[in-house]
Amino acid sequence: MGYKISLKKGNLLEAESDFIVNPSNTKLILGSGVSMVFKRHCGRELQEEMYKKLHEIDKPLQQGDVVATSSAKATNFKYALHVAVMNYNKNIRNTQKLPTLQVIEDALQNIEKYLIWYTQTTKSSIKLALPLMGCGIGGLNKKAVIQIYQKFFSKEIMLKCKVIIYGYQEEDYIQIKKYLK
Repeated sequence: MGYKISLKKGNLLEAESDFIVNPSNTKLILGSGVSMVFKRHCGRELQEEMYKKLHEIDKPLQQGDVVATSSAKATNFKYALHVAVMNYNKNIRNTQKLPTLQVIEDALQNIEKYLIWYTQTTKSSIKLALPLMGCGIGGLNKKAVIQIYQKFFSKEIMLKCKVIIYGYQEEDYIQIKKYLK
């Protein structure tokens, strides 16, 4: 058992899966990048649900935190896992907003908690689709993020999960394929 990795080129929001990862921010604003595509694909209802969840948490999110929601209007996946990659908290300026590789490692650990919970309560095998987190406006090195993914998803774990890593552009897909062995 464990993770089974596959690669795909194209639009993450077309994935047929149980979970799709949305690299977001600590305010859960669907404003740009992959988050904006989520808003378009899932509808305004998703943003409203995200704000409601943030209000229920009742404390500022930290980078690496993960908040689960429904897929709202989307029918090709069940849940969205919104990862606080960018730090939009009060009094955070300039480069402090950007993620680090540690944020990506923390996010993967938090994503895994949802996967374990889901398999224990619902079914035995699941699908997770995710992009290279933090590599867009976050500016992280793609090769370094791919290496973190490779290390994380190659470990043994007591669940069956197909992980689909998306490269939106051809060059991203080629780089993922090159470094993820």
